[in-house]
Amino acid sequence: MARTRWTPWLCGALAALCTAVMAPAPVEAQSQPLWVPPRTALPSPEDERLDGALDNELWEMTARGRYFEALSAAERLLELRQRVLGPEHPQTSLAAIWAASHYRRVAEYHKAASLLERVLALLERERVPGELLFAEVGALALVYREMGDFRRAEALYRRLLAEQVLVGSSGDDALRGLAALAQAQGDLDRAASLYERLLAAQEKENAKSRSEGAKLDAHELGVALDNLAEIYRLQGAHPRAEALFRRAVTILETWRGGPELSLATCLDRQALLYQDMGDDARAEPLFQRALAIREKELGPAHPDVAEPLVHLGALYWDRKQYGRAQASLQRALSVLQQALGPEHPRVAACAGALEGLALAQGKLREALTMRLAAVSAEDRHLTRLLTSGAEREKRAFLGRLEPSTSAAISLHAISAPKNGEAAALALTTVLRRKARALDATADSLASLRRSMTRQDQALLDRLGEIDAELSARAYRDPAGQRARVQALEEEREGVEAEVSRRSAAFRAEQRPVLLAEVQAAIPEDAALIELFAYRPYQPRTTQRDRLGEPRYVAYVLRRKGGPAFADLGEVKAIDAAVEELRRALSDPSRDPTRLARGMDAQLMAKVRPLLGPARKLLISPDGALSLLPFGALIDEDQRSLLERYEITYLTTGRDLLRLTAPAEPGQELVVIADPAFDGGASAPPFGKEPCSWDCQAPRGVDLSRLRFLPLPGTAKEGAAVGAKLRGARVLTGASATEGAVKGLARPRILHIATHGFFLPAASAPEQAPARDGLDTVARASVSEVDSALLRSGLAFAGANLRVSGGDDGVLTAAEVSGLDLSGTQLVVLSACDTGVGEPSHGEGVQGLRRALVIAGAETQVMSLWRIGDQATRHLMTAYYDRLVAGRERSDALREAQLSLKGQRDTAHPYYWAAFIVSGNGGPLRGGPLLSAVPKPQTAPVEPVRPGPRGCACEVQGGAAGGAPRLDLVAGLAGLAAAARRRRAGSRAARRSAKAG
Repeated sequence: MARTRWTPWLCGALAALCTAVMAPAPVEAQSQPLWVPPRTALPSPEDERLDGALDNELWEMTARGRYFEALSAAERLLELRQRVLGPEHPQTSLAAIWAASHYRRVAEYHKAASLLERVLALLERERVPGELLFAEVGALALVYREMGDFRRAEALYRRLLAEQVLVGSSGDDALRGLAALAQAQGDLDRAASLYERLLAAQEKENAKSRSEGAKLDAHELGVALDNLAEIYRLQGAHPRAEALFRRAVTILETWRGGPELSLATCLDRQALLYQDMGDDARAEPLFQRALAIREKELGPAHPDVAEPLVHLGALYWDRKQYGRAQASLQRALSVLQQALGPEHPRVAACAGALEGLALAQGKLREALTMRLAAVSAEDRHLTRLLTSGAEREKRAFLGRLEPSTSAAISLHAISAPKNGEAAALALTTVLRRKARALDATADSLASLRRSMTRQDQALLDRLGEIDAELSARAYRDPAGQRARVQALEEEREGVEAEVSRRSAAFRAEQRPVLLAEVQAAIPEDAALIELFAYRPYQPRTTQRDRLGEPRYVAYVLRRKGGPAFADLGEVKAIDAAVEELRRALSDPSRDPTRLARGMDAQLMAKVRPLLGPARKLLISPDGALSLLPFGALIDEDQRSLLERYEITYLTTGRDLLRLTAPAEPGQELVVIADPAFDGGASAPPFGKEPCSWDCQAPRGVDLSRLRFLPLPGTAKEGAAVGAKLRGARVLTGASATEGAVKGLARPRILHIATHGFFLPAASAPEQAPARDGLDTVARASVSEVDSALLRSGLAFAGANLRVSGGDDGVLTAAEVSGLDLSGTQLVVLSACDTGVGEPSHGEGVQGLRRALVIAGAETQVMSLWRIGDQATRHLMTAYYDRLVAGRERSDALREAQLSLKGQRDTAHPYYWAAFIVSGNGGPLRGGPLLSAVPKPQTAPVEPVRPGPRGCACEVQGGAAGGAPRLDLVAGLAGLAAAARRRRAGSRAARRSAKAG
């Protein structure tokens, strides 16, 4: 494109236009259209007339705040100019900026970002003046900020700051953007610091202007005062905020440079301050005045008029003036629907407020109608959003829906516990929203794999390369490579977004989940138990007290009948009890009976009356409950739930729909066991002889020694399992590599027996018992690694060598998520901690469990704590005996666990309760696993001799013969030595006590 077309007047026009149309309200709301440069006449008279008509319609609709209607004109104008003038013409860029601004206004953030990225790339290629680039960079940063992509927004603001300083600008726009970004992230201290810096600069500039007799920039000073005062209000520093608000109002009242919209914003915020202080008498007239100014400047139907209307409605609601509150909120809803469309988040929020107001008045039918409207609008918007963008962005948006989800549950559980419609609405909301980001990621990848093109394969290959490099760098020295890691993470999100964009089939399949569909997928003898954490919503209290402390609720759904529910209690108390019980279950020296009985009384005793005759439980846990083996709970008859029920775990009850149409099963049966962690054949650890078969080395990572210890029991396990699976490929020793796993293509069954690990973040609460200093060292070693998918994984051949490259012997969950397991019916991770991770309310467990779902595995068998090598071999042998006999996936594990539970030496839940089945618990498809199917084993398996604390291995300090170490972070040797000294002291004390 000829650079001469980008004349200075056009650059100035584009910059002014971009700044005006992309700025957040109320600056964007101009009653007079901006100056537009003369248009180049289109070649065809018909196209020229259409272009002019669309241009006029766009200006008119925008000036009136009818953004939803204006978007249609903007899209048509952009399409016309692209077709006639080409995608790189300046007037096409003008149309793209207009379309992007309206996409942002109606919350179509990814479309807005896509257009602005394209325009910005064009302007950079054409080397247009800096002013226009600044405007585009700021506009794109604003879109990223509003869509919740804070990392990319900050990168653009910092780029903008550097470029503005480079050309001699003060960089105020960039600092203001960074401050607003910090505020959006909840970092009020940082926001205050940045706004204080901006205010000081503005005060200095005004002082200089006064000394030189120049005209003061009163407006900028007033806005700076207002922004800082708002941060002080949010921090609860009311006196400081009030002083600044008063000063800002005084300045803005005397400013006569244009519309009074900044004054209206300041008055609205000042009123919120007084409302926070309990002074409604001073708040109401300020809200009224802010409303009057916006009506005058923008017209009564502009969406920015809705903000003071909503605030007035909330004020009247707190006063219990319900009639006035309803009138104000109803008008706001009408304005927002007309301006932004029926599915905008602000529309849904206003409908939700009207639902709460109706509940406060006891109008259940009206409340149900409004809550249904709010949920429907949110879900339609959510469906669109989940078909594009990176997973982190999707999770951020789902987090913003949490109050609405809590309100839907509260409407039923608190306000209308016997109302069937309310129950159906609450459970439907949970089924549609729980783990939606996980499903969207998994489904888009599966869709792409089904319609693979060369470009799609290249995209997935790049995703795998990024995950491999991220994983390798995270375990070398993440602190020293932070810049590269951040660049990789940003690139990964871009690739994720492109995967979503390319998954056309996935987008076409998206539709709201119906409760009846899930119910029809529940087997006759089963019950779905959907557990969920929510915050109780109390509509008759004041705004600040309406959301209570989080509680767990259980919804039970059977094939026939409506949903039933039980309130389980406060999340905080239950999570603490879960943690205490997990410590007892995973330590064979403790008796967990009392705790297991108490947990049953807290949870399942309330649920059992709702189960009817069901003997198969499909449990979809939430939060810390995702780490609880429900089969280990003990009922009032002193029986474990394992004896009463067959239990299968789901991420969400919505999984049942996926299980009704599973992928075509793969063919290959693969067993991987006994990896040579030192690279060659399995060797004795640290100069000792290998443990005898009676030894129960924990299948976890001994990070106090910074290397993976051999697991001799897994060799026998691999051989035994391989012998039971017809035609299985068994990889052991130096052949049991990370690369071998990555090279698999949709195996039918994948069994991996090795070390597994999950490393909690430095600030994360401990999720498992700390034994031998493991968790202390692990936490220190990964303090710089944010992603839980990088802090969990499996060890393979060569893991102790820590070679660079794609096959370093450690397969992280991030890399697992990139595998193609879409035809894999069963993945058995016979290793420690493979089912644990970071529990996330509403989004499952962040770790290997989540990664396998993303990869497409139909069923996963995983562990919830560190387990003994020998006991695991016996459990797995018994499990496959039953699988090859035709037992269902969940029932086979239950029978195998009962066989261990029935032995005196392994009756403790430590030996049998760690493993769970997640996903499809039904029978395997694709024919028998053996040519001759044996009868199910009924005799008890071979007895297992437990050692002290479940492990008879003697741990020696130091590595012999210069053995390679697994250096996770440089400098951990001191921590490791300290841990060894503590253990040596403990052993000496025990020997002394025994001798005495």
